[in-house]
Amino acid sequence: MKPTELRQRIERYIRGDCRVADLDRIFLGLRDRCHGLASIREIGDFVAHRDQREKGAVTDTVRDIHLSLDSWLHQGEGRFPDLAKAKRICAANLRTTTDAQLDARLGLRREVVRSVLAQAIRKMEADRFEKVTKREQAVFNYLAGAFIWNPAFTDEQVGSELAGLLTKAGALRPVERAAFDANCNFLTLYVTALMHDTAVVMDDGSRFELFAGFDNDQRRIEVKARIELAGWGKRVTAPVCIFWTRLIGTDHCSDDLAAVPGKWSGAIEIDPSGRLATFA
Repeated sequence: MKPTELRQRIERYIRGDCRVADLDRIFLGLRDRCHGLASIREIGDFVAHRDQREKGAVTDTVRDIHLSLDSWLHQGEGRFPDLAKAKRICAANLRTTTDAQLDARLGLRREVVRSVLAQAIRKMEADRFEKVTKREQAVFNYLAGAFIWNPAFTDEQVGSELAGLLTKAGALRPVERAAFDANCNFLTLYVTALMHDTAVVMDDGSRFELFAGFDNDQRRIEVKARIELAGWGKRVTAPVCIFWTRLIGTDHCSDDLAAVPGKWSGAIEIDPSGRLATFA
């Protein structure tokens, strides 16, 4: 996208003339020059390839959570992974967990946890288990044995990263940031509708659907992935949040969607009143 076109679309957006087509073009234009911002790249990729995702931040997050959940359930039945698989579980959980969770559980910064985990694994691989320290064992036990899940990103993260990237590109002036932020609800609903009724594909070909709703304790709009686990003799599913928002469902959804806060069927869109609604 030419800088002049990007600027024109942003000018319209900050005036309050918010259009899905403009955001589509903006995210498509920025996805290959997002400077490592995973949320911007991922949303742009959803615009380009909406039906299903086989790679990207959301798919990676679902893969990690799927591995963490499956291992946690197996360990609950006394079936523990070998060291090779435990390393994969540790890596997945370390990617998923937040800095705050690491501090609360282990009292350590992320870079320290990464170093301590590597030391523990080196000793275990060398069959020097007696040399593993208490701290190394605590870090390994937590990352290898916990079920950890967090969203791939939040609406606050998307808004902040998009504004920063647009400012860096010269399409949004610093004095216009307040006007940009005033339309954050539209941006949140746009991402929600974009990700709803799509799917992510795992390495083994399993396809997990993504769906929006607000069936949670805080009644906030979110997008979940319906993870399914095989090999349990019965169907085991776990809906996990991969996009979390600040918006209360009953305030930002049409009456028909508000009446069913759980899984919504079919495509949704932003209606003329600025709320999420089923296709008219």
